[in-house]
Amino acid sequence: MHKLNETTDEGFQLERVPSQKDLTEEAILLDTHRDDHYIFTLIEKGKSQAMVDFHSFALNGNDLFFILPGQVHRYMYTSKEIGGWFLAIDAGLIPDEFRAVLEDPLLSIRPISPEAQCVEQMGRCLELAYDLNEQLTTPYSKRAVYSLLTTFVAVVTNTYAQQRDMPIGKWSRSQVITRDFRALLTREYKQLKSPGDYAAALHLSLSYLNEAVKEATGFTITYWIHQEVMLEAKRLLYHSSCTVKEIAYELGYEDPTYFSRLFKKTVGKTPGEFREQYRK
Repeated sequence: MHKLNETTDEGFQLERVPSQKDLTEEAILLDTHRDDHYIFTLIEKGKSQAMVDFHSFALNGNDLFFILPGQVHRYMYTSKEIGGWFLAIDAGLIPDEFRAVLEDPLLSIRPISPEAQCVEQMGRCLELAYDLNEQLTTPYSKRAVYSLLTTFVAVVTNTYAQQRDMPIGKWSRSQVITRDFRALLTREYKQLKSPGDYAAALHLSLSYLNEAVKEATGFTITYWIHQEVMLEAKRLLYHSSCTVKEIAYELGYEDPTYFSRLFKKTVGKTPGEFREQYRK
């Protein structure tokens, strides 16, 4: 599991995919792994291959692709001249309405080829964000970078939303159950805290629900409950002046000490450390 906070404190990592003129075929192979964040790849030229949840895809020039947190994947560059952009970004920086589309198991997540004008616009957006990030001197320029990244994700979301052309019968029962679970989780995470609560609400046995969610995402119900709650906790720590105790109560935890321990276990920092890092 690759964790974004072990690489950067910014909440994102934006890199150019450089031209590799001296590469021979299959010269670069990245090990199979999972990430705790989103990955967006925009291939402007050259060829690459990706394996996601054991399905292989070819990536060519003008292709757009994204990977959800928790998906098993790897990349293999197979072109002598590969070029484009790679964006790793924390889920907390992606608006809920975008996540609702991107995380819908009924969305056909595969490489797509937007119109050349759209690819050019996305490339310019990432280019500007990259240049500004290299020159960060004030909090205002950082806000500009985050705004540009949000704009890019908005365009990606809109582009993928137009691909919802696959009927429900084409998807596995596990994916359908996971979609229903994730939708319920988004609405009720403050009230429902245990896996059994979600199983009861969906009229499924706990073992069956957990098996379906794990098959579709690679993670258990408990993992997703904690991720959803801690995502909102991070937002409140960053955007509000509420105390940790107040945030714990807001999120449905009667014991603030337990909430703080859970936050540290899930996020890797105490609530106070997280707030200090991002407020700074």
